[in-house]
Amino acid sequence: MELREDLRDLKPYAPGKLRPGALKLASNENPLGPSPRAIEALAAAAASVHVYPDGATTALREALAQSLGVPADHIVVGNGSDEILTLIAGAYLRPGDNAVTADVTFSEYNFAVRLFGSTMRFAPLSGGAFDLEAVADRIDSHTKLVFLCNPNNPTGGYFTQTALEAFLGRVPSTALVVLDEAYCHYVEADDYPDSIPLLKSWPNLLITRTFSKVYGLAALRVGYALASPQVIGHLSVVKQPFNVGTLGQIAARAALADKAFVEKSRAVNREGVAFWQQSLARLGLASLPTQANFIAVGVARDAQQVFTAMAEAGVTIRPLTSFGLPDWIRITIGTREQNELCVAALSRALDSVPLIR
Repeated sequence: MELREDLRDLKPYAPGKLRPGALKLASNENPLGPSPRAIEALAAAAASVHVYPDGATTALREALAQSLGVPADHIVVGNGSDEILTLIAGAYLRPGDNAVTADVTFSEYNFAVRLFGSTMRFAPLSGGAFDLEAVADRIDSHTKLVFLCNPNNPTGGYFTQTALEAFLGRVPSTALVVLDEAYCHYVEADDYPDSIPLLKSWPNLLITRTFSKVYGLAALRVGYALASPQVIGHLSVVKQPFNVGTLGQIAARAALADKAFVEKSRAVNREGVAFWQQSLARLGLASLPTQANFIAVGVARDAQQVFTAMAEAGVTIRPLTSFGLPDWIRITIGTREQNELCVAALSRALDSVPLIR
């Protein structure tokens, strides 16, 4: 057996590395863990795992509909938002088509596009955020999908409501705009897009969100998309039956209702971002402004070597070499204690890894 020729240069996704006993600040997980309500709901539901899950995710979609103010038929739930990206590509791409995204962003966009025999076009970032004009310039008659990440992973930058609306006005109706808002719950900026109302005016807009970040349910793999009923119907055609387990559905509903936990998570992140900005300035390191639960840091050293040195000190972070940033790292915002441990490990790593000349 041979791998398809067009996939031979496609590298598997490299997740944040686990190191036994180390503090993991590599994968943008919630340092507070899951919602207490979700834990209680999981315990109560454990005895029902011998029964197949609700393949239509009815109760969760209805809960989301009530929370977000959209009809339930505008929502599809996936095995993490990663699966939804693949569903989108499977529904709309053919060989010869292309998609557009940024050159430094979440790699699963490119994976989904390449998986279905299409090609990706890349636009440069501007200040750590998507340059929507540059993205629009790369759209042509063969473009079927456009992937936007706001705030952007791994840089934390964002684009505004005004920029998004102007961009949507440039996109042909034949291209679906996929707006990935995995980190939207952490945003503090006043001009961050209020995207859901835009669905009424732009039927070629789809929004993805996840329960993996602020809700603390990364291991249960629950994400969702908001779009027109027509687009949701198309995704349902290519969706696997029973794609989201019962425990994930139940925990997501409980977490969605735990607004106090979300606000606590936001407050911890807000304080953590301020702590990191002050600490990095003291260490003389550059960083990008962030609206997410992580911060991108320029270390002026080989990022892989910094990762190794920090792991040996008991903390794992994410080197951004695979994103094309060989001297940058990404650090998840933790609790105050976790942040202090990470700063200490980073300081020692800076002393042990030589500067790039």
